[in-house]
Amino acid sequence: MNTSYLHFFKNKRFWLSGPATLLVSLFFMFAMAVWFPPGIGNVNNIMMPLIMFPLIWALLFFYTYLTTDLRKAQWLLVILFIINSLILTFQFLG
Repeated sequence: MNTSYLHFFKNKRFWLSGPATLLVSLFFMFAMAVWFPPGIGNVNNIMMPLIMFPLIWALLFFYTYLTTDLRKAQWLLVILFIINSLILTFQFLG
């Protein structure tokens, strides 16, 4: 087995830029449906998160992939995850 392939999956930048960024972007999108105003047709809080999801994901992906300080990027993702998780928790548990 190629050891460089295994080294790629052990890389912290891979996990931050890949699955972690996707998870945080999804939670951001779900929480955005809670705090975004519904608008006149009552669909803005549903459509805007769907439209903005690729932008949110791209911003987080490129930040985590191109940064030199991985610890700072990791804490940014953790803070965003916690904030959006709390928003969703308070929404569904009342």
